Amino acid sequence: MKNSIEFKLKPINSEIAKVREKGESFLKSHGLSDDSVQTQIMVIRELIKSGKTFDNQRPAVNEMSVHIFIEKNTITAEVRKPVKESAHDNQLKALDRTIQWIRGYQDPFTPFIMKGRQAVESSSDSDSNSSGLAKIAYEAGAVLDFYVSEDNILNLSAVSHFNGDH
Repeated sequence: MKNSIEFKLKPINSEIAKVREKGESFLKSHGLSDDSVQTQIMVIRELIKSGKTFDNQRPAVNEMSVHIFIEKNTITAEVRKPVKESAHDNQLKALDRTIQWIRGYQDPFTPFIMKGRQAVESSSDSDSNSSGLAKIAYEAGAVLDFYVSEDNILNLSAVSHFNGDH
């Protein structure tokens, strides 16, 4: 049985729905419970949403890819998206601050609640993306990380552990 799957997509709703269907099928084929599958689909959806904030960064290349890796009791969901070099100055620094802030709390419930309150008070897209990342950390117990490769590809990931709740 394959332990990974990859999807290439343009970040539009119809293609995101296909990722959901194929992702669910892949995760279920590994014996994950319905709750675990739905949690991982939420993780993928939130990573895609965060990746979409970089839309039009390189207009000729507006495609992203989603990767799901399963190893022992670990699931890694990763979204890869081309970004302009100039994105390093603003959006990527904001993404880094958000992830480091979330990871700075021992209990991910605290940043989840704080970002939820901020999202209610503000309609900013960056606040809703931060809320989505905090949601991943709390609801999936995921560790968030990202890097930008030498060829300016954003790699945004969430690593979740499960205890045989297949």
